[in-house]
Amino acid sequence: MIKIENSEKFTSDFKSMLNIVIFNTMGFFFLDFLIPYIASQVLNATGIEIGLIFSVQIFGFLISSSFTGFITDKVKSRKSLILLGSLGRGCGYFILYSAIILNSLIGMNIGTFSIGFFAGFFWIPLDTLIAEKSNKIHRSHAYGRRESAIGRGMLIGSIFGFTIFGFAISSTTNPFIIYMAIPLFGIANFYAGIRFYRNVDERIKFNQEMIRETENKDILTKIPKRMILGMIILMIVLILANINGSIGRPFFNVYILDEIVNDPTIAMIAFIPSGFVPLFLSPKIGSLVDKVHPALGISLSSTLGSLVTWFLINSPNVIMFSILYVLDVTIVSVGNLVFQNFLSRISIKSRGKILGLRSFSSNFGGMIGPIIGGLLWDNLGHKAPFIVSILVELTLIPMYILAVYSLKNYLTETYGIDKKIQLENI
Repeated sequence: MIKIENSEKFTSDFKSMLNIVIFNTMGFFFLDFLIPYIASQVLNATGIEIGLIFSVQIFGFLISSSFTGFITDKVKSRKSLILLGSLGRGCGYFILYSAIILNSLIGMNIGTFSIGFFAGFFWIPLDTLIAEKSNKIHRSHAYGRRESAIGRGMLIGSIFGFTIFGFAISSTTNPFIIYMAIPLFGIANFYAGIRFYRNVDERIKFNQEMIRETENKDILTKIPKRMILGMIILMIVLILANINGSIGRPFFNVYILDEIVNDPTIAMIAFIPSGFVPLFLSPKIGSLVDKVHPALGISLSSTLGSLVTWFLINSPNVIMFSILYVLDVTIVSVGNLVFQNFLSRISIKSRGKILGLRSFSSNFGGMIGPIIGGLLWDNLGHKAPFIVSILVELTLIPMYILAVYSLKNYLTETYGIDKKIQLENI
């Protein structure tokens, strides 16, 4: 095996690996705006129908994440899974494009389901490789750099997609031209998957000697009862948190069009600054999060997130909405990096299973949330999904803290704030 020095933060190929991710993520931001826009403004979909489009995508991710974590820990080549995920997602973009051209709500559901299903083959192996190619004391920074790569992809894709969309919608009614960016994003996924498979060396891992020493002590080979309880609490928290987090997500774009500004171009521009958060801030946020206890980080991000959401839905104009949305995305990024770091430390040998469990729980909650949000939107008004989200987020803080402290003594990789690895408690 190739040895990597402890003094480094990442392996020598870490940066080049993440640069490939840029091509996989070019369509993220554009589709987040476009799908609710088409569903509500073109197809006149109800709130529950808009929510279902997002739920179907997450349902696809839920199915694949139920087994890809186990596959990730078993297969010799995780690059093969990432290649499969990239090719499958690329095909999903073409299905979605065809459905939009045909004005088919069912087809859009099939397309988004495909994109979600193959995402499990991509993100879980990738997150496992990121953990293997980074120093544990810089793990949040590592995931922050992943978010930065995603941000670069979204920025490039947004400029490209919104430019085509903006010019086309003002000069033609031809949907083949207006939505032309979607199949091009599919091609970018094909390219990224092939390039990742050819160029990334899985043999290069950070601190390989330490991994070999701790594999035989890996906590998942014999799970203590207290740890089982902690994992159950963790799953419940993840499910509830993602139900809450996805209640309002599909409706931000529709909300701004219905309540603040009715021009889709202005609404589109209002969301663009939030795409700069992962690009410029995520690595810095990750470095900061590496120094913060997970319970404190999650508590602060949840409290501030609730406060910002309240001001967001009471924004007096589109400029204030845009500023607050940037803050909201930043706070969400903090919470995600804190929890991702924590989970990556539970087990080395079974890291794929842990990250797969996280994805499964998150997607289960994320699948239910948009449906609940759609029901609230249709029956209680346009602010209802966001108000319910605020209340639930605040009540989840004690459960987050309980989950962290339930598992703290079973971390294979401890935090710098801990005095030692507490394997003797197992």
